Amino acid sequence: AFHRELTHNASIFSQIISVNTSSVQVIQNVPNDLATEIPRSLLVGFSSSNDVITILNRKEWKQQQVEDETLSLVFIVVLSSSVLQGFTCTGVRNIGNEQVKNLIKACRRSGSRKVKLVESQLTCMYTYIKDDAANFNLYPPDVLLYYDYSLVPQASCRAYFTELGNADFSVFSAALSYKRTALFENAKSCLGITNTSLTKDEISVLGNMCCILDASYILNSDSSILENLKSCPSLTSAQAAAVQAQMTNGNTRYGYAKLWTEQTLKDLGMLPLYMSSTFYDHFNTVKRIYCLTKNCFSFCVSATDCTLGFINRVTLVDLTFPLNYDISQFTSCLNSTIVKDNLDALVNQVQEQNYTKIVLSKLREVSDLEADQVQILGAMSRSATMEDINMWSIIQIDTLASLMDASNGPWDPAKAIISKYLSVKGNSLGSVELNAIGGPNLCALDDVVIRNISCVCVWRLFLHHISRKQLSPTHFNLLSPCRLFLLVTHMNIHRACCCITYEKLL
Repeated sequence: AFHRELTHNASIFSQIISVNTSSVQVIQNVPNDLATEIPRSLLVGFSSSNDVITILNRKEWKQQQVEDETLSLVFIVVLSSSVLQGFTCTGVRNIGNEQVKNLIKACRRSGSRKVKLVESQLTCMYTYIKDDAANFNLYPPDVLLYYDYSLVPQASCRAYFTELGNADFSVFSAALSYKRTALFENAKSCLGITNTSLTKDEISVLGNMCCILDASYILNSDSSILENLKSCPSLTSAQAAAVQAQMTNGNTRYGYAKLWTEQTLKDLGMLPLYMSSTFYDHFNTVKRIYCLTKNCFSFCVSATDCTLGFINRVTLVDLTFPLNYDISQFTSCLNSTIVKDNLDALVNQVQEQNYTKIVLSKLREVSDLEADQVQILGAMSRSATMEDINMWSIIQIDTLASLMDASNGPWDPAKAIISKYLSVKGNSLGSVELNAIGGPNLCALDDVVIRNISCVCVWRLFLHHISRKQLSPTHFNLLSPCRLFLLVTHMNIHRACCCITYEKLL
């Protein structure tokens, strides 16, 4: 009966929680990948010490957990982006306005640390800062999308639009999409724009607002507008045609088409993915063969040209993707840059093993995978070869835990994953690691590794489904119930283990 009970995750989680129900101990004892199961009632009373904040920021939280004021009060500036994205009006209703403003200011981050917020969150934030319009440079650029422009001091309008240029103009819902037009009209008034020929200076101020401009502006403006368009989440067919026309007229920094090389494709970022087949006609056979050897873009990677259209961010949200691509076209139309920049979307969309192997092969073309990328591989990781694994960064416990997640399927190379983690100086098989690895994966380890597991951690093996039936005779002798009880008692934690005796474990 004891072993049957251990097969249920709920029982395991209850055992971990029952050791000590204080908030700090709970977040220390519960593995990072199980943090989403912690009830909000246990996420109260935290101090603002660096140790507590570090532990909280290492874990992934559900929005329902982090939207509560009990978490919001702890962090402010040092909150992780994962936590900050749970901001809601409901969650901050009992917090003072100044504290809410500080929380909003903490969301002002860029690059990979940018806090991803949706319209309902941004409009809520604006209600708290609308009386502070003059200090727009203290808040996330996305919030400025919803500002009442009439409150912005006209002497500061250029600075306002410079800040707004860092916003994501794609967050507007259909109901509020009219604001894009209003924002550009206000920008034209502020900057004195009277025609479709934008100067380099005007383009530098508009920033991401260039993503909403129609084709006439792209055609007639300074060629530096192409640099701004590289960061757009998508382009319309008219915008893409205008970009291609700008490129082929020879008046950009990329020069005349006859001078284009592989480096041109790389320098253009995502723009080539929106170009028509005629754009690629400017690359002669010699250049195409050279590109093939360097694996730069997907049209060069395969002997079969991409005929269905290069896979881009828009393609990834199509409900028919990737079913509308056979293996040959999927290989030809998918490039490594798109894979690296949109890995989370591909992990969610691509499930069939033949396709996941292609995604992983594209990742190998880019570079070694950083920890945050490895952590989102999910079930796709099960298609990895040893060549893939050797390029992964597995130095953090969070990465090990994500790879060992049993819900993603069994691991044939579990031993290699664990060994790579242990090869990092300072890493060992402690209680957190054992929680993450789980029983079946531990059974793949060598005897020498098992003997080096710290005594205080042996109990964790039984909390993760290790029973006598799951262990080889050699492993079972190393971790026998009798030895377990002696070790647990010796470490003065027998009360937490409910005084399990040799006979009870048998």
